[in-house]
Amino acid sequence: MPDQRFAYIPVHDLRSGRCTGVEVVPRLHHDAVAVAARDRGWDARRIAELDAGTAVSAVASARSWGAAVPVQVDVAADTVLHARGRLRAMLGGTSDPVAPLLEVGPPIAAAAPAEHLVLALAELRRWGFRIGLDGAGRAFGPELVAAVRPDVVKLEPDLCDGMLDTGTGAAVRAVVEVSRAVGAPVAATGVRDAARLTGLFAIGIAFAQGPLLGGTRAAPEADPATRAELLGLLSAMPQPAAGRAAAVRPVPGRPGPGHPAPERGGTPEPAATPVPVPAGPPVRGLAVPAVTLPDDAVGDTAREALRARPDSGGIVLVDRAHRPVGYLDRSRVLLQLAGRFGHALWAEKPAAELADPPRTVDERTPLHRAMEIGLSGDPARGYDDLVVVAPDGTCRGVVPVAELWRRAILPPAASGPRPVPVPQAARTA
Repeated sequence: MPDQRFAYIPVHDLRSGRCTGVEVVPRLHHDAVAVAARDRGWDARRIAELDAGTAVSAVASARSWGAAVPVQVDVAADTVLHARGRLRAMLGGTSDPVAPLLEVGPPIAAAAPAEHLVLALAELRRWGFRIGLDGAGRAFGPELVAAVRPDVVKLEPDLCDGMLDTGTGAAVRAVVEVSRAVGAPVAATGVRDAARLTGLFAIGIAFAQGPLLGGTRAAPEADPATRAELLGLLSAMPQPAAGRAAAVRPVPGRPGPGHPAPERGGTPEPAATPVPVPAGPPVRGLAVPAVTLPDDAVGDTAREALRARPDSGGIVLVDRAHRPVGYLDRSRVLLQLAGRFGHALWAEKPAAELADPPRTVDERTPLHRAMEIGLSGDPARGYDDLVVVAPDGTCRGVVPVAELWRRAILPPAASGPRPVPVPQAARTA
């Protein structure tokens, strides 16, 4: 039974228009933990316990709807420091094989030491959580973004509203640049104005939520009309700077703009050292949440996970340390299970027997190198997702190979959002 205390805000990918998640929020303002704790003199541990319990209930409520998109939930920095163990109740269930995104906000009780927060977030990651920083540019500075390397960085509504102001716009661009350097996509919250949305998209904002994109809803699902409206708004916009190739810099000694060739008979300039080509943004900027199951899951559990997540290309099997140990491709697994006696043969057997080794790629790998990895190896697995891993080997998500191809083939102006054809009703003679 859904918990009536909570409402849901769809989060849209500005590059595709798709709804990629729902943020669970209190339905009423006075139900927020920060409001309840205000002026009551609660210490950090009491606030953390209440916040952890509320977050667990919020995720359970979203899952009770059978939502087909990943869940995002707010937690305070106090909770990460003092009650993160209680958050493990969100993990381990087969009802939702995609780990929730913890949107870590500023502390409610007192300032949290940055070094302690970084260590606590690293532990949550090892357990399998995805991590977001909520309030970057206000609550958290760019240095924390660089240290944490979150899965997403969220901008506060007041920063998004002030995008057209000189000072606020500079702060937003600083957050975007740091996030781009570490491969973390940036999301805008509270978006209510089309002009600001297009401005945010132009500087590289990847995700957005707010009244303009459907606002708060009673169920964890997006308005079907929002995607078409969003694509119509952004289809004429050029690709953000993050997706463009670096400009060619003039090389001394070679003809080019501002550097004419020497006159005939003149002394040529000495040969110049070739300008190094930038490596490009890291691949984790393209990562999407992975559908994961423990490595001892059985075939029927894998089949149910694929049914619950129809948009996923496959399942990543992970060990107790959340390191990928196998990959179940959707097409190959379902062919095995759909064959004659397939369900009887595989339903109760370990899914690992159907798995292939995961095609892993370090989260810091440049896009062009990730493409080379995607093209190498067994041609039969050429369309398997790449599994993005952190330096410690833990799973950070997957990158669909189709998205790598899209970035590599399409010109910059064409690799932004494209309109989706509307199916036409069949005509009868």
